[in-house]
Amino acid sequence: MIMTDTFYHFRDIRVAETPAPSPRAELHRELGRTLAELNEQVLRLDASDDQLRDYIQQARELKAAMAEQGQRDYGTTLRRLLDGEGTGDDVTDLVDFEILTGKASPLSPPLELWLEGDKVKGRGIFGLAFQGPPGRLHGGVIGLALDILLAKTQDFVEQIGVTGTLKIRYLAGTPLHKPVEFEARLIRMEGRKLICEGSVWVEGQQTVAAEGIWISPRGDYRLKPEYAELEAAIRA
Repeated sequence: MIMTDTFYHFRDIRVAETPAPSPRAELHRELGRTLAELNEQVLRLDASDDQLRDYIQQARELKAAMAEQGQRDYGTTLRRLLDGEGTGDDVTDLVDFEILTGKASPLSPPLELWLEGDKVKGRGIFGLAFQGPPGRLHGGVIGLALDILLAKTQDFVEQIGVTGTLKIRYLAGTPLHKPVEFEARLIRMEGRKLICEGSVWVEGQQTVAAEGIWISPRGDYRLKPEYAELEAAIRA
């Protein structure tokens, strides 16, 4: 990660290169994992009416207790990062609570992402909370995962943009409870457009193919100097 001795900038936060979590962040991650496990357990929970009423009351009490603590201001955290004045905890707050990938999010398997050569790669095991057809991962969840994955190809370039187009072809069902592998790479850059492609694999079988276009609102995309060697492959 490009950083000073103290501060972090939003544009320099790369996949799998965040600061070591603080003790508080580790506790948030443990809480997120526990709540994610509860998400799985509540599905078709085989409990009596009295047990369900008891669980509801416990959940309401926990919710009320947590509400008393309040929440940190996300806008202030993001502002510091955009100004290049973010702390390590600010970086953790940004990435740890992202949907699907955040290690402290109860809405996350989690989906692990990292850079490898000229690709963004990912891996996750999805449980019943993400089911669509019986025993299969919901197509909408796959779409969300690919949106996140392909967006991370912007770690190779100097601009930050938003999703313009995402085309998905479902080739086969993607099973639950098995390691799901993700892969994305840049195809080319056309001014403010960044074109990339992605794929999903389970046990060597491709289940999904995707193509995406990301749009930069503030100037043309260009490779970061440390990834200049990718230009020939992108233009090929």
